[in-house]
Parts: sequence; C-alpha cells; structure tokens
Amino acid sequence: MVWVVIGCVLAALILAAVVSCAALLCRRPRFPARIEGSGFVQARGEHLYDGAGDLLQLKGVNFGNWFIQEPWMSLASVGSFDTGRYTQRRGRAAMLQNPNLSAAQAEELEQLYLRSYIREEDFRQVARLGMNAVRIPFSYMNLEEDGALREDAFERLDWAVAMCRKYGLYAVLDLHGAHGSQNRDHHSGDDARFDLYGNAENEAKTEALWRAIAAHYRGERTVAGYDLLNEPRRKPHRYGGRVNFDYYDRLYRAVREEDPDHLIFIECFSFPCNGARLRRYGWENVCMEYHIYNLTPFSQKTCLRFYKLLHEWMGFRTPVYIGEWNAYGREKDWQTNFAYFDKMGWSFTSWTYKTNAWFYKQDKQYLNFYVYTHSENRKLNWGLFELDMPTVDISTATYEEIAKTYAASVTENAARTDAYTFWEKYLEGTRK
Repeated sequence: MVWVVIGCVLAALILAAVVSCAALLCRRPRFPARIEGSGFVQARGEHLYDGAGDLLQLKGVNFGNWFIQEPWMSLASVGSFDTGRYTQRRGRAAMLQNPNLSAAQAEELEQLYLRSYIREEDFRQVARLGMNAVRIPFSYMNLEEDGALREDAFERLDWAVAMCRKYGLYAVLDLHGAHGSQNRDHHSGDDARFDLYGNAENEAKTEALWRAIAAHYRGERTVAGYDLLNEPRRKPHRYGGRVNFDYYDRLYRAVREEDPDHLIFIECFSFPCNGARLRRYGWENVCMEYHIYNLTPFSQKTCLRFYKLLHEWMGFRTPVYIGEWNAYGREKDWQTNFAYFDKMGWSFTSWTYKTNAWFYKQDKQYLNFYVYTHSENRKLNWGLFELDMPTVDISTATYEEIAKTYAASVTENAARTDAYTFWEKYLEGTRK
C-alpha cells in the first residue's frame, strides 16, 4: 500500500512538472504596442522599445575578428612564439619582439588592420541587407595601454558608432575581453589566464573601464546598450553562475553611476540555468543574453524551446537577446531560428560578419568536426563573407609582408557565403 501511495505521488509530481513545462513552452510574451519613449533603447517587461517608445527587435550581425582577431579565423599567426597559438595578447607581444619591427611600426600595423578589415562599406552593406544592429566585440587591450586609457582610446569605436548612426543601425558595445580574462578562452584575447574574479586589481580595472565607457557614451542614442562581459565562466571550462552575477552587479552599479539611460545586457553562459535570481539585485532596464550554437543531435527547434523553457523556469521576466548564434550550412535551421526569434520577439545578432577560412580549411578538426559532417552542404558559414588568405607570421615577417596581408583583408576580397543568402532571403520576406 505504501509503495502504491509513493508511486501515485511520484506520478502526480511528474505530471505536474510536464504540465508546468508545457505551459511555459506555450506561453507567448505579450507585445504592448507602445510605451513612453525616453530617447534610448529600453527594456520594459519582456520586450525592447526604441527611443520613440515603439516595439523594437534588434536584428543584425557581429563584427567579430575585427578589434579582436581570433586564431581560427585570423589573418595572423605567431609561429613558434610562446605557445605558437595566436591570441590578441600573444600577438601583440610577438610583434613587439619581432626583430623586423619597431614598436611604432607594430602600432601602425594594428591600425592598418582595424581600418581595412571593417570599412564604411561594411556598415552600408549591413544596412542594405535590412539589418538594424551591429554587435561590436572589443577588449580592454583596444582601449588601454600600460593600465591606463590611451589618448585615442575611443577613436575607432567612435568611428564605428558614427557609421552606425549614418546608416541607421544600433551599436551593441560588447566587452569581449576583460582584465585577467573572464573565461580563459582565446576570444577574450588571452587564453593563458583566468584571473578576473577574486583578483582585486583586475576587478577594479574592469570596473574603471566600464565607468569610462559609460561616461564617454552617455547620451549617445545610437548605442543600443552595453554588453558587460562576453561569455563569463565561473571557472575555466565551467559554465557561469553566481560568481559572475555578483560581479555583474558591481559593474551594473558602476555603469549606472555614470549613465542612467542605456540598456545593459547580462549574459548567461551557457544556459539560462547558469544565471542567478535577478530579484536579488534589483536591476532595471536589463536584457538577458544567450548564445546559441546547436552542436547536438537534437533539432534546432528543440534547442530553442529548451532555452525558452529555462528562461521561463528561472523567472527572468526580461527581454531576450541572442547575442551570438549560427546554424552553419543548414538552411532549414537558419529559417527555424529566424521564425522562432520573430515569434518570441527575441532580438538577435548572428556570428559573424566576416571570417578568414584559410586556417579551418587546413585543419577542420580544430574548429568542430561535427559541423562538417552534419551540415547539408559541408560548409561552415561562420561569416556572411569569407576570406581565404594564408596567415602571416607576425613574429617573424617584415613590415611589408604584414601590411600586404592586413590591407588585403577588405571585404571586396571575400566571397559571399550561404549565410549571406539565408539572411537575404529572410530579410526580403520581412519586407513583403
């Protein structure tokens, strides 16, 4: 009799859980048509609104590999320097120790790359496609030198924001690499350290950097918001958690002291359940951000529903922004993503605008063998545009050799990928 009762209770609990999950999955966010405008992008309830107070859905792309080159799509390599694995931090050190370069020349080459890889034409192209947003990843190394802001710290970011303004785009400013690295991943610019959380100096430097950014862009309505930390981990190779959110709270309050208006993006890495209960912090005007790369045997729709279920289960009554995502060579999955994002009112920026495919064509296992074997057309489609240029060894090459490679990184030398076509087809459909 006891076991019958226990069995009935368990069955009831399971049924309640199933019903609860079904209710969460079926629940669709409400779409109030308008709110009172503030001049800035703002979060109210579960949606974003533009400066006039109209419902807003950010749709765009990342400018990855621009401020921070990543080794798997980089134009640069570092030969036998240090570990031989390129990162932003290691690449800068390699150039400074290159016997063919002076410190001034190394700086000139970095600026040449920044001017070449993304130009005005690229912002025009994004707008021409019909997108309305660009996420711009950068690191502290782009803005600081020897622990202090460079005199020209914001020169290139200001230019990017000005280009967004000119072509009717929103800019999402994304700190991809914090002092000490928030994840010890190469895309933070430094894969040698995990030394942000608990390091008083690095925590203070990152807070000071965000204070400077917020003060500089206060009042700039082209900036949609601040993405405080890209893909934070609680430990190397361990997803995020309370330690990340407690530090987010410190950054949030630092930003708010300088800028009360801009939207703030809070990332859960990798799933919503790796977050923390938001009511403990009392944040306002925030948007939860997730990155979706479905490298599982489950369908794309199942993956998207999983994120929605966890977001609801955590009680996050905020807008959702998919700051990074890609569906590789599978057009059906691209269209599934587009349709689901629109249905939920989620904002999104795909990864990424342009890549250099040369490295991952040489060593497919380096990036992800799964993608090659499961894509319909065996193409990665990481970028809308794809260069195919041999990397230049910046630890040994001459100034002229590096300059030639960097200058050739312009988009006119890149091929359009299927990802461009998928985006084009989707955006044309939304205009009909």
